[in-house]
Amino acid sequence: MGNHPVDALERNSAKILWLLLGLALFIRLWGIGYGLPYVYWIDEYHEVMRAMELGAGEFNLSRTGKGGFYLLLFFEYGIYFVLLKLAGIISNAQDFAEQFVRDPTAFYLMGRATAAVFGCATVAAAYYVARKAYQTRAGLFAALFLAVNALHIDLSHRVGVDVPMTCFAILALYFGLRVATDGARRDYLLAGLCAALATTTKLPGILVLLPLAIAHTYRVAAMKRGSILWLTSREIWLAAAMFIVVLAVSNPGILLHFDYFSFYAPTRDEMLDNDVVMAGSFDTLSRPNLYFYYVKVLLDSLGWPLFGLAMYSVCYAAWRHRPSDVMLLSYAAINYLVFASTSSDVLYYPRYALPIIVVLAILAGRALADLTLLLARWRLVVSTALATALIVWPLTQAVAGTYLLTQTDTRTVAKEWCDTHVPAGSRVLIEGGKIAASRLTVPLEDSRESLERRIAYWRVKEPRQAKFLELKRKILAGGGYQLELVQIGSIEPLDDYIARGIKYFVVRPEYFVGGRKVKGDGARMLSSLRADPRARLLIRFDSESGARPGPIIEIYEVQPDAAQSG
Repeated sequence: MGNHPVDALERNSAKILWLLLGLALFIRLWGIGYGLPYVYWIDEYHEVMRAMELGAGEFNLSRTGKGGFYLLLFFEYGIYFVLLKLAGIISNAQDFAEQFVRDPTAFYLMGRATAAVFGCATVAAAYYVARKAYQTRAGLFAALFLAVNALHIDLSHRVGVDVPMTCFAILALYFGLRVATDGARRDYLLAGLCAALATTTKLPGILVLLPLAIAHTYRVAAMKRGSILWLTSREIWLAAAMFIVVLAVSNPGILLHFDYFSFYAPTRDEMLDNDVVMAGSFDTLSRPNLYFYYVKVLLDSLGWPLFGLAMYSVCYAAWRHRPSDVMLLSYAAINYLVFASTSSDVLYYPRYALPIIVVLAILAGRALADLTLLLARWRLVVSTALATALIVWPLTQAVAGTYLLTQTDTRTVAKEWCDTHVPAGSRVLIEGGKIAASRLTVPLEDSRESLERRIAYWRVKEPRQAKFLELKRKILAGGGYQLELVQIGSIEPLDDYIARGIKYFVVRPEYFVGGRKVKGDGARMLSSLRADPRARLLIRFDSESGARPGPIIEIYEVQPDAAQSG
């Protein structure tokens, strides 16, 4: 086989892997400035703020569902603090906090770049898992399929826990494969470490313990010393100790405040914050069949050609049922069953399918590698052509989606328009969270007078929120509006808002029309705005047929006496 093209592929596997990792990192870093300095991906705010709170000496023990990533952000922000202080830009922690409130761009760019690196590392992890389980060619194909996966690329742009959790879980699988074949103590410990890091990053990472238990079972069976060794093995207890200690140190609240609800996302606290939008809130009045929903997520992410190969690879793996096949299939299956069988009407998101996608990329890489081995001639040319054909769909989708992130969001355009055309100090109704306009709508700011009222309210109710508002007041240069923050489920008739002197209405129609909890009140108010002679549509911002990101935004002006004067 000396000069066979396939051998040349294997000899150059390291160079090819580096090229794939370069591609993966490039497309994940491209567009990470999306929206900044405004933040439109709501999950990002919670991770960044938790890191900042830790820097202020606050440790939220009750938020157990998501953990480790914010610790890494805390470390990065600590380095950034030192650099700013050495440069003379800030002098103390108060200045640092004001810097964040004034312009959080650098903080989010650090977090997004870190997520992109985790995404790239997951591509490398998929390669090593496939190479260990099958062969080098399978690893290269697996890395290629994951490098261009549309959903993985999208999530790797964001400050979020799903990508790093998946990375640690796949690393745990790699060491689990080594446990199944070699059973070295080092591999047991590293498997336990990575499983703990996956779990502390996001609680569903704990599902990786199933394939790790299977790996240990295969190792015990290979030693032919009886099933009692499964429990008496020193290695399994050391791995368990590693898992528990790392989890307890990195996420101590999980031992004190464990809540099954935290297995899903968002957390209970986040659900109380109206900035969070539940999946499915704006499409149908009842949740879809989640077993089909997640299949569609996989299809949309992989594209038909690669999805077809992935389904074949699942059947192929089940037929071969080698230890690696069983471990990978079990991990994909338990993730699918856990999230597809949830009884919640709102907690379903495409990101829950991420571990399944990585497993399918690995299995599809193995299937394509085995298929190309059947070719006697032109093996390299045919395998390259097939791999290229399989990635056209997801790569096209990923490039289009990432390019869109480089365009100005409709909400940013709407804010710029408001700053020019809506007088400062005007009373404006807008979709809101606890203390400010929702991150899902136009990022309008409160005026100083409006901030004073909010500070007085939150100082009694929740002092932590008041402190943040005090920082906003301190850096406020002027301008802003008297914002009336409306939340789904508490929308009043249009006449009530007009009676309170509200003149401008900034509306995201999907929020008012589609939310299940609104019980028709939002739709009635939107209809009133569109039909009432006192209300005039000033401008409407939309995505211009997909040319820019963001929702439709409508801005109305109300003249209370317009009906009489007409």
